[in-house]
Amino acid sequence: MQEPRVYIDITFITNFCMDFIILWATARLIKLEIRYMKLTLAAALGAVYACICLFPHWKIVGSLPVKISVSIILLLIALYPLSYTTFKKALLYFYIISFSAAGAALAAPYLFDSAGHVFRFSYLWLLAAGVFVLTVGIAGEKYLKNHWLPSILQYDVEMRFDDKRCQGRGFLDTGNSLRDPLTNQPVLVAEYELLQEYLPEDFRRAVEESNNEQEVLDAVTLSSWAHRLRLIPFQSIGKKNGVLLGIRADEITLASGRKNISYRNLVIGLYRDKLSRDGSFRLLIPAEVINRIQEG
Repeated sequence: MQEPRVYIDITFITNFCMDFIILWATARLIKLEIRYMKLTLAAALGAVYACICLFPHWKIVGSLPVKISVSIILLLIALYPLSYTTFKKALLYFYIISFSAAGAALAAPYLFDSAGHVFRFSYLWLLAAGVFVLTVGIAGEKYLKNHWLPSILQYDVEMRFDDKRCQGRGFLDTGNSLRDPLTNQPVLVAEYELLQEYLPEDFRRAVEESNNEQEVLDAVTLSSWAHRLRLIPFQSIGKKNGVLLGIRADEITLASGRKNISYRNLVIGLYRDKLSRDGSFRLLIPAEVINRIQEG
């Protein structure tokens, strides 16, 4: 029986194309800048490795440890520089996309061949796998951004003031670097309307009936919650030196899904506008607070 011929040039081209789009899709999903020269170099190296694996007397090259090592090298070449945490995520996505593409290539013949013929490899199915990976890279990024990321970056938050408890949905804000000047603790930001009904009447009146920022400050310092009052300095576009009105909570509890964790005497900055257009969250949680959940 004549053995099937394997052409090294076709092997190189097909593996180069697949490695390139898998690396591209991986970079897209983890929101890294795509550097096409690096992707090309990594894909070419992966294609060379695939060609080397064709030689039967070099079986050690095709072993599992070598394959894993090569995939790590390809990712480092294509995506460097990246942190260790980002690299772990990239490696996970790389294998998920690779296995999914392989599954798409194997499943396509059975989906479209109603006659039940024995599977025979065709480069058309390889093209199907390539289209699948491109779809993951394009549509998958939008799905992660609009559905998956929000679901894992949002937390239920409960704030206690004496015997009053207010609950809301918070979103992890890695850009939130606000700190309480007195304690140097991180500051959460909440929509004023979320806390409005839990505030003392004189405090609400001071905030809502004052005509300018100075009047607000003068009035809230005379309210019954003056002992909770904090002034949080901040900088933003168009306003170099701003002050955010804050109140100290007796206790703040965050639910991460696995467990709850409580903080005492953290400050909540009051934001008079909406934090999200669709109302999906009403608080911004600094990353420092979430890190304690993940480390616990």
